[in-house]
Amino acid sequence: MRRSSTLKEFVRKHPAALLVPLATITFLLTASCGGNSMMTMNSTRQMQSITVTPMTADPMASSGMVQFTAMGNFNMAPMSANVPVRWSLGSPFSMQPPMGVSINANGLAQCSGFMGMITVEATAPMDPSMPLSQMSMNSMNVTGMAQLKCP
Repeated sequence: MRRSSTLKEFVRKHPAALLVPLATITFLLTASCGGNSMMTMNSTRQMQSITVTPMTADPMASSGMVQFTAMGNFNMAPMSANVPVRWSLGSPFSMQPPMGVSINANGLAQCSGFMGMITVEATAPMDPSMPLSQMSMNSMNVTGMAQLKCP
């Protein structure tokens, strides 16, 4: 009984003493329930890189055409997946590629007169929920590259 009255007297004399335990409990509940905005932001699935295969291709070895594929690599599970990409020869937001070489929307490349090496790029938004149609040079994008060797 003596202890209870001593605690009551202490709280009456020092009401601020309850603030520390109350603040600690509030913090723990907020953090455990996802109230920390930094925790929430870091839990968003984002593409980190794109792997293009083959890394180097010679269309003469495969009837004049080469099929490229893109695999997106993410910061959380599933860690990798086939992803829709914008295929381009050089930057996807630049001028037309040189004449005599092309790549279609499915990653099928063909040399028809161009001679030399050209970079094949697969570009997609970092946010996997963003459609390719909304991707621009100002959005957060990820690019993977390979080389096409035209004879």
